[in-house]
Amino acid sequence: MPCILAHDLGTSGNKASLFGTDGRLLDSEVVSYAPVYPRPGWAEEDPMLWWRAVCEATRTVLGRNPGVSVEVAAVSGQMMGCLALDRDGVPLGNCLIWSDARAEAECERIVGGLGRDRYYRITGQPPSASYSLPKILWQKEHMPELYGRAFRYVQAKDFINFMLTGRIVTDPTDAAYTIAYDITRQDWSEEVLGCAGITRELFPEVVPCETVIGKVTREASAACGLLEGTPVVAGAGDGSAAHLGAACVEPGDSYLCLGSSTWLVTETDRLILDGACRMQTEPHVIPGRYVYLGTMQTGGLAHSWARERLSSPPLSFDMIENLVSGSLPGAGGVLFLPYLMGERSPWYDLRARGAFLGLGQETSQGDFYRAVMEGVAFNLKLLLDVMERDAPVGDIVLIGGGGKSRAWRRILADVFQKRIRIPANVEEGTSIGGALIGGVGVGIFPDYSVAKDFLRFPETVEPDPETAARYGKLCHIFEDAYGALREISHRLSGLL
Repeated sequence: MPCILAHDLGTSGNKASLFGTDGRLLDSEVVSYAPVYPRPGWAEEDPMLWWRAVCEATRTVLGRNPGVSVEVAAVSGQMMGCLALDRDGVPLGNCLIWSDARAEAECERIVGGLGRDRYYRITGQPPSASYSLPKILWQKEHMPELYGRAFRYVQAKDFINFMLTGRIVTDPTDAAYTIAYDITRQDWSEEVLGCAGITRELFPEVVPCETVIGKVTREASAACGLLEGTPVVAGAGDGSAAHLGAACVEPGDSYLCLGSSTWLVTETDRLILDGACRMQTEPHVIPGRYVYLGTMQTGGLAHSWARERLSSPPLSFDMIENLVSGSLPGAGGVLFLPYLMGERSPWYDLRARGAFLGLGQETSQGDFYRAVMEGVAFNLKLLLDVMERDAPVGDIVLIGGGGKSRAWRRILADVFQKRIRIPANVEEGTSIGGALIGGVGVGIFPDYSVAKDFLRFPETVEPDPETAARYGKLCHIFEDAYGALREISHRLSGLL
């Protein structure tokens, strides 16, 4: 049976998924790994753990499905990394991953040479230390020996593609999130790189996502079990692959990915830039299209943090759902600022800190968990309000692990005052997107419009007007709370 193998290379593990050519998920396997945090604000991963996870997951799903024929392999992966490879493609140490914030000073220096507004207009991204380019400059200044040996800087999926095919390339979506890419000219920006003092040669060739970049080599075949000669496409960053997995393929299509990090997206047929530099614009996987979005540092990660830290032993997912259901909207007056790793949209403030506000003797355990879900939703509502000033946002498709929570679905519908549509495979958005890229790349699918046929929506959550009015008031308080605590958060961050 012909099928497509999609890999979703995330922050905490790699998922290998087999899809039929009709879009059905046949099987999947997750192999876990974990970041290391050498210092506060630093976050790294060993790229060889990614490769081992890819090989193990591939062998497992192929072993369980001996009758399939993999027509193409497609990898999507975590974005905004900083991984140096030498001339042989050997990693020169760990990858500084998306959540690493060590390069604040370097980012400010690059931005100082251009001005924040000019930088944003070139790249479509509000500059931040989270992105790749400031981290590369940090390595140049703090690890000169490593930097001097670097031949190319790549993203997570680019490294796996190299291990599979022996070719180093990237795609426009991952290129955009380096903040070294000119989104209008669709090429590496000499102006930005000149301000950073980084040479263009350190960056790979950029090719369309569906480009067949090579075939599985004999060495890769022996390691992962794919047949030698299997085509491999360039793929996309995980967030960008998710656009397709949420059937966001026409202007006005919108979705929310509630994963470890969280993003709210609407598709556009034109380049939109937010005058206050709060939102992002990136190339869509579909050539000639764009997406307008805002990204939070946390989301599902805030839920995981609360589960692990607010009870001992950690409560099960279902127990938390029951506790949240027992807490009324507004969480008994408790407000949560979900800035556990600083924040990107709308503040672009990596020194922001999380906080619980409004605690009282009557505060229940369920109030804490509900406040976490509501806090994420309130921050997302700020992004939604900005987006709707520039582009239409209709019903919102919800994907990502957080979408499993019925309580969170209800909160989001009421806070957004929008219908939330729940696909059958709520956790498979990125993998579905990867499969679509692979299928288009080898001609299984004629174009990306087939994404509409891949998804079924067995559930829609309608907003409740009464609850929505209460949440509207709380969202204003939430916004004011960030402003009131900003200076205190920065002072506390300075003590770390």
